[in-house]
Amino acid sequence: MKIIVCAKQICYTYTRTGKNPDTKYINPEDSIFRINPYDEAATEIALRLREAVGNTEISLLTLGDMISEDQLRRCLATGPDHLYQIDFNGHKDPDPFSQPDPWSKADLISQAAKSLDADLILCGKESLDRASGQVGALVAQQLNLPFVSAITDLCFDEERQMFKVQRSAGRGVREFIECTLPAVFSVDLGAELRLPTIDKRKKADIYDIRTPDIPDISAETVSAKIICQDIFQPSPRPRIIKAPDSTLNSFDRVLQLLAGSTIEKKSRMLTGSTETQVEGIIKFLKENKFIESEKAI
Repeated sequence: MKIIVCAKQICYTYTRTGKNPDTKYINPEDSIFRINPYDEAATEIALRLREAVGNTEISLLTLGDMISEDQLRRCLATGPDHLYQIDFNGHKDPDPFSQPDPWSKADLISQAAKSLDADLILCGKESLDRASGQVGALVAQQLNLPFVSAITDLCFDEERQMFKVQRSAGRGVREFIECTLPAVFSVDLGAELRLPTIDKRKKADIYDIRTPDIPDISAETVSAKIICQDIFQPSPRPRIIKAPDSTLNSFDRVLQLLAGSTIEKKSRMLTGSTETQVEGIIKFLKENKFIESEKAI
């Protein structure tokens, strides 16, 4: 059995500290490059399937520039056999506006699946950066294959040549579905990707990334059917504060609402060398019982 796992490289923004509205108040240090966690879960499911079935080849497939090559090689070190990249010429940076639309991505993945003669295609239920959740269904449509979304577990009946999958239907409801081979599945979170060994990580670091045998792809040869016009970052959540103390006068109640509390926060700036600052932090943690003091031997 040949399995393709779609591994998307994303630029994940975890905070906004910028002051420029043109950059949506995001500084370069506010983001990290990583592999979509849903795709990592798909990789783990593929590895578990190979352990149960055997005689299975797993290939990771990524689109666009190698913006997170180190994390891709980490995923490769967990057990997949190959890593393929499709260099889409219209995608030159991690900006979401430069990404191909879901239909174009599905077209590229479908061509790669045909070239690699894949029996099973796994992808994440959605990605953290776009969260469209459309690629898996579009791949199945283009390849005319059965599709099951948001699976959390997978096994294969070799005698009947049937997949048995468990999927999340929301609110704790689970569905158990049988599906013929070949097929396309999107994976929900649940299976955490295992850690690679040092030896496998060394081999992954020197692995020559392959390119599937498909025609050269450019922005001109793949026509977009969906165009993203704009992306808005979520609004900051309001801070939850307690109701003011009714025993206070109106002036103090207003101050309490503005400050969020009547308790003054105490702080102390640590100065000096790195060693003295570390000693000061350890002393603070011990005094406030965050860590235990050294016990007498």
